[in-house]
Amino acid sequence: MDSFKLKKICEACNNGWMSDLEKLAKQLVLGIIKGGRKLDSFDEEERRILAKWAGKTAIIESHAIGAESPVSEEFLQFMRQRDDHVPGRYDVAACCHPMHGVGHMQVGIIRDLIGGRIAAGNIVMIVLPVVALACMFPMVRTPYEARCVPSLYSPLWPSPAAWRPMRQDPMPEAFSDC
Repeated sequence: MDSFKLKKICEACNNGWMSDLEKLAKQLVLGIIKGGRKLDSFDEEERRILAKWAGKTAIIESHAIGAESPVSEEFLQFMRQRDDHVPGRYDVAACCHPMHGVGHMQVGIIRDLIGGRIAAGNIVMIVLPVVALACMFPMVRTPYEARCVPSLYSPLWPSPAAWRPMRQDPMPEAFSDC
């Protein structure tokens, strides 16, 4: 497990705002996993906390595994500077599933720029028992809009009213209601 620790994180952040965020998010995550909380029962503050935790976890994970194009550290810097639990300029949606495993997946979107530079965006899935959190990090300075399949995903951040549907498919029977 030591290989998943990110050595770049300073002790003050790790034992400060990141630790505080872990404590706040733990009760929300456990509420979903144990079946006591449904995603649609979260108020705006709880959605922000869960989305900020998912984003922080996704960023750390993308650096810890040595991804070819890890999530920009600018997102993490924004989080560190905010005490109001506003996650930042990325999207988080949750999807319920019947499995009781844990895992992650990262999909990188890389664009070559003039002069040999690249611009990257990422989608990182954090899979926990009964719920998966999809964190969509756009290329840092490009315009974007939050979009998802509303019958499959529950938008957490930004506010659900800001999301646009991709299409209206029926919920697959294999997925549970959380």
